[in-house]
Amino acid sequence: MQVVPAASARAMLTGFAALGLDVGALRRAAGIGEAELAAPDGVLPGEAFGRLWQEAHRQAPREELPTEVGLAIPFGAFGALDYLAGSSPTVEAAFHSLRGHFRQVAHISLEIERGAASADVRLVNPEPFPGLEISDEMTLAIFVGRFRGDAGAPFRPSSVRLSRPTPKAPTRHPALLGAPVTFGCSVSGMEIPLAAWTAPMRRADPALQATLRQLAARLELGAAGDDLEMALRARLRTLLPEGKADARSIARTLGLSERTLARRLQETGKSYRAVLDSFREAEAERLLASGRAGLSDVAFQLGFSDQTAWNRAFKRWKGMSPTEWLQSRSGPGAVAPRR
Repeated sequence: MQVVPAASARAMLTGFAALGLDVGALRRAAGIGEAELAAPDGVLPGEAFGRLWQEAHRQAPREELPTEVGLAIPFGAFGALDYLAGSSPTVEAAFHSLRGHFRQVAHISLEIERGAASADVRLVNPEPFPGLEISDEMTLAIFVGRFRGDAGAPFRPSSVRLSRPTPKAPTRHPALLGAPVTFGCSVSGMEIPLAAWTAPMRRADPALQATLRQLAARLELGAAGDDLEMALRARLRTLLPEGKADARSIARTLGLSERTLARRLQETGKSYRAVLDSFREAEAERLLASGRAGLSDVAFQLGFSDQTAWNRAFKRWKGMSPTEWLQSRSGPGAVAPRR
């Protein structure tokens, strides 16, 4: 049964209250009692998450509601995790603190990649669940809201990718998040310019940071370490352009045999081919949305032998060509990808 950490529900309710929604009606509709919410490490049935949002959308029927809630959740609503990130020396360090302990409040993992001009943060969900798109949207909005207020320099993503379907009419998402938004992506995430990524944190406190890190380690506050899929994805990013992303080569970099890798993936209900395909789809979206890579460059980065194979794979994922996908999800004035 899918469950939601009570810490997430408590934070969501503070966001709903900040927007003027009837929190009592929300709790009643979701069937959540005070005692369930009060438990520090408690969990709620996944259905409760869906009922919360169903009632919230009834009270405030707006497409942008998950983003509004994420931006409205105040600092401190996530307890020690907020202070652990907030006391970090830089935005980059704060995200890495979140990455190490995010499962305390959400059953997702953060994938972080720093490039020469920007960093990319992605939400990786080991198991899709009902309401995933809402959860992803709210989570990215929480990040934007937190670092807008806590970073020592202007914090503004250069782009945001959401897994929710493309709305039928224009929405206020770009204005609220302060960045162009691409909908319908397989993995939600955002790109952050290097100037914002390396900015100092206003609440930086080395002594508090050290104390909270010790406490987090002692209590294991959601620290799950790098699971197998995350380790695979990290190696795929490096080895795909080198043409060395076959299962045997990847297994060797993990200190495993190909058979052991297959067995361990099977225990999680996945296969190497499924992880590879999921990674390639998400990377294709990210690279195309960045506007900095031509179609042939993307094919190379994803380890395809030629452009035809890359186009065929993308059509299988999205039902359209890369150019058609980008044009269908880009706003006015978007630049077409280079050939």
